[in-house]
Formats: sequence, structure tokens, C-alpha cells
Amino acid sequence: MRNRRPPGERREQILAVATEMFGESGFRGVSLADIAARVGISQPGLLHHFRSKEELLVAALERRDADSSEFIQEMFRKASVVDAVLSLCRHNMENPASMRLFAVESAESIEPGHPAHEFFRRRYVRVREATAGRIRRDQRLGRLPAELDPATFAAELHAVMDGLQVQWLLDPTFDMAGVLAAYLDRFRRPEGDAQ
Repeated sequence: MRNRRPPGERREQILAVATEMFGESGFRGVSLADIAARVGISQPGLLHHFRSKEELLVAALERRDADSSEFIQEMFRKASVVDAVLSLCRHNMENPASMRLFAVESAESIEPGHPAHEFFRRRYVRVREATAGRIRRDQRLGRLPAELDPATFAAELHAVMDGLQVQWLLDPTFDMAGVLAAYLDRFRRPEGDAQ
């Protein structure tokens, strides 16, 4: 007899397992039957919560993105962009399955027919714009050099962070947070320089 769980709890369990399995094997490397078996339910039981593998993948990515967005928005409220990005890096290191899902699926989604292609395309536009807005705020506060182009620096920050995450996933002894901190320190303005 299968263990019955409340629908919300079962849905979260499916998302957690899907996050791990899509991150381990990619979208094409795992089946709904594989995910259902690891969760301990039937494939029709899984389809009761998610109508397709594509829907499940996007739901797992949205869940991961919601956690990341909530964290960074909270950090943006009380810290500079530099400190917020470094905090997000450390937060991501505590969630390696989520980081792996992001790295694997963002790479796979370069293909236009991939089910997460539009998710990542829209996500990068959204996060670059939000980060550029925070960069402009920090420039007004004298925390960042005025000559930085906010849109370019936002894109650069996300590229550096994504690249460092891949290096850390390949070798967890790599000091991702240390390297990111050294990179970000080049852009900090000393408190006394604030205008």
C-alpha cells in the first residue's frame, strides 16, 4: 500500500525529486516513470499533479527561481548589489541540487525547441533589468562607480556568477565565494568616497 500524503506535500516532494533528477541527467535523460519511482508513486499519480514532463521541468525551475528571487530581493532591500550577489552565491552553495538544475537546464535550453527555452530567455531579461536598476541605485548612493554602464555590468555580474557556479559544481573544492568576492571588490567604492 502506498503512503498517502496531502496533495501539497506530495507536489513538493515531486518537485524536489525532479530538481535532483533533472539536474543529474538533464531533461532528456530522465523519464516521468523514473521520477515517479523515486517519489514512490505511480506515473498516473505523478500526472495527477503535473500533466507532462515539460510542465514538471518548468515547475521545478520556477520553484528554484522563486526561492532565488525571494532571497535576492530581501538582500537588495538591505544591502548593496555587490553584497547581495555575494550573499546569493553563498545561498546557492547551500542548495547544490538547485544550482545543478539551473546549470544543466540553462545549457540545454539554448536549443529553441527545449521546453525551458522561453523560461530562461525571459528570466535573463528580467534579472538583468532588475539588477541594472539596483546598480543605478547604488551609483546614486555612491556605492559603485558612476562610469559603470548598469545594463552591461548587470549582464557581466550574471555571466560571472553562472560561470563560477559551473566551476564549483565540477569541483566543490573551488573557492567560488572567494573568487566572486575578489572580483566584486574591484567595483566597491570606499565608504568615504560616497558623494
